[in-house]
Amino acid sequence: MDPRLERVLFVHAHPDDETLSTGAAIATVAAGGGTAVVATFTLGERGESRPDSRAEVEEVGVGEVRRRELEQALRALGARGRRIHGWDDSGMSWLATGRASAAPDAPETAMSRADLDDLADALGAVIEEVDPTAIVTYDADGGYGHPDHVAAHRASVIAARRYDLPLYVRTDRPADVAFELAPVRDRVEGALAAHRSQLVLVGDEVEHVGGQRRPLDAIEHYRLIETRPERRTRWSLRVGGLLAGVVVGVVGTFSHQQVPFGIALSLLAAVGLIAGVRAASGSRQLTIATVIGLVGVVALVAIDPLGRGAWGTERALIPANLAGWLWTLVPAAASFVALAWPDAEALRRIRMAGRAQPDRSSTEGEQP
Repeated sequence: MDPRLERVLFVHAHPDDETLSTGAAIATVAAGGGTAVVATFTLGERGESRPDSRAEVEEVGVGEVRRRELEQALRALGARGRRIHGWDDSGMSWLATGRASAAPDAPETAMSRADLDDLADALGAVIEEVDPTAIVTYDADGGYGHPDHVAAHRASVIAARRYDLPLYVRTDRPADVAFELAPVRDRVEGALAAHRSQLVLVGDEVEHVGGQRRPLDAIEHYRLIETRPERRTRWSLRVGGLLAGVVVGVVGTFSHQQVPFGIALSLLAAVGLIAGVRAASGSRQLTIATVIGLVGVVALVAIDPLGRGAWGTERALIPANLAGWLWTLVPAAASFVALAWPDAEALRRIRMAGRAQPDRSSTEGEQP
C-alpha cells in the first residue's frame, strides 16, 4: 500500500483496538497524505475501567467514556471515524486455554451473536460512503480469540468479496506489508494516552486495565488474504456448469416427448439447474456457461446436424408439438430471467441505499 494514494478502511470491534492493533498503519497512512477511516462496531460498553477513570464512568457510563476516548485517539492518529450502530460489546471471559470468549451473559444484541450478513451489510454502507481502496482488520483468530474481533474479520471478508476490495489482516510475522512505529510514534502514543480508561503506557509497554502488559510493536505486519476463488477454481466451476448443462440438455431432448412425466421432469431439471446455479453461486459467468451447455444442445438439435430432420418435422428430436415448443422456449426464457436477475451484491446495494447512512458524529476525527 502506498499511503499517499490510499483510502484505507480499518475495521474494528471496540475503541482502543484501532490503536493497539493498527495504530502505526493508521498514522502512517494519514501522515503520508492518504485517508484513514476507522469503522467501529461497538463502544466496548462491557469493558472494565482503570481506577482513575471510574468517577467519569459512574457519571456518564462506560460507553460514553470510551466514545470520547476514541474521538480523541482518532484525532491523534489523523484518522476519521465511522460508528456502526446496531450491536453491543459481547464482554469477555478467559478460557482455560488462555483464549478469549464472549461473556456468559452476552446480550442478544452482542456483536458475537449477530448475523454475519447483517454485519457485512452495515459495513457495506460505510464502504459505499468512503469508497476505500483497501480494508484492514484483525486476522481470522481476532488476535487472541475475542469473538467480536472474529466477527469483525468475517464481516470484512464478506464485504471485501462483495466490493472486490483487497483485504489486509494483522499478523505477527513478516508478510506483504509492514509499517514501522518509529516514524509515527508520537501519533500512536498520543492515541494510546487518549484511551486512559483502558490502558497506560509504561515505557515501551502497554499496561491494560487488568494489569496485563505487552510491548509496543516496533513493526506492524499485514498479510493480503484471498477473498475470491482462485482463477483455476473459477474456470473449473464454469467447465462443470457447461457439462451439467449439456447433460440436462441431452437427456431432456431425448425424454421430453414422454408426456406428462418426461416433459415435466425435463423442464424441472432445466429450470432448476439454471435457477439453482444463479442463486447458489451468484455468478453470472457460471450461469452463462451452464446456459450455453443446455440451450446449446437444444439449438444444435434444431439445426439437425445428424440428419434426423429439421426442427418441427416428423423425424426431428424436437417435433412441433406442445412438448417440443415447451422444451424449446421454457429453458430459453429461464435463461433470460436468470441472466437478467441482479447480482446478490447489486441487490444488497439497492437495499442499503434505502438505509440511513451510519452516524459518524460520535467518532469524527479531523485529519490534519
